[in-house]
Amino acid sequence: MIGLSKARLMVVGGGALGACTALGLIRAGARVTLVDSAPATHSASGVAAGMLAPAFESVLDPQSGLSFDLLRRARDLWTPLAQGLGEIGLHRGGGVWVDLPGCPPRRQTIAEALERIGARIARPPPLALDSALAATAVFTPEEARLEPLATLSALDHAFRAEGGEVVRARLEAMEGGWASLSDGRRLAADALVVAAGAQSAHLAPELAQLIPIKGQILSYPDLTVPVATPALRCAQGYAVGGADGLKVGATMEAGVRDLTIDPEVTERLHALAVRLYPGAAALTPRAGVGVRAASADGRPLIGPSAREGVWIAAGARRNGWLLAPLAAQIIVAGLQGHEANDDAALLHPRRNDARPATGAAAISRD
Repeated sequence: MIGLSKARLMVVGGGALGACTALGLIRAGARVTLVDSAPATHSASGVAAGMLAPAFESVLDPQSGLSFDLLRRARDLWTPLAQGLGEIGLHRGGGVWVDLPGCPPRRQTIAEALERIGARIARPPPLALDSALAATAVFTPEEARLEPLATLSALDHAFRAEGGEVVRARLEAMEGGWASLSDGRRLAADALVVAAGAQSAHLAPELAQLIPIKGQILSYPDLTVPVATPALRCAQGYAVGGADGLKVGATMEAGVRDLTIDPEVTERLHALAVRLYPGAAALTPRAGVGVRAASADGRPLIGPSAREGVWIAAGARRNGWLLAPLAAQIIVAGLQGHEANDDAALLHPRRNDARPATGAAAISRD
């Protein structure tokens, strides 16, 4: 066993999951090629808000099937990772729930749910909200945020600086240790990590179960929001700001994979932006859309495929950024031959299959 020092690995998909995994593998000593037909800025990761929200995601999206403790561990992995990336806008400003007028009050329910999972609740910082909204605020300091485009750029720079290669092509097939690309090239690869979601189902059978989820979001790059301002949550969505302006979102349209911007959704999200940040009324937002994916039970698929030599990092629903360092950690450890921990077992792509996962063999080369 020599770890990954002579392994030739290929990662398909340059979004948050793929970019973090590719960097983790190359830092573990492997020779890594990242394959994606389009720049990562065109992916769902590029148009996301970049929230790292273990507490509210546990409470507001129980379909994810992930505990607050697991999501918090994933969030904490961003601190050491960010230290080697430069400025990516990582900041832990917390998150606030508010009840908007005209909506059923949920303040008490949200507070009780946060306490039940063990998330901390504290006095909210001063908020630029009217007194009626401020009176309903439930604040948790557990939430953080990063700037997606800056982070994708930093991950790409770090990966290339370590000797990684980026190929703009589609991986058509993987057979006998050779990857066939859409540009006609064939590259040697000892193992493949698929982080591109359902569109790569031809590479790993487990990906066929993924359900597309369309998400639409608005950006206000000219609306300055202090980076320390907590993310605002309400029944209609969220608003979060940083150095890259205000972002308001986002829809969760299960079973939809088109990238068409819906004017009605834009109008509704803009109205929400104005309610939370009145300064948005004079601005024209930029609408963005991305397609995420979810598994049948809501938990992401991270680990070895049934297909020999293939690993998966996909299906993170709306928590791709939050889970990316954890996914990288699981994949790197698995390829090094380390015994799976509880997180790896919970997220294993074949967790409901009693048969052995033949892709789980570590890379070992003479």
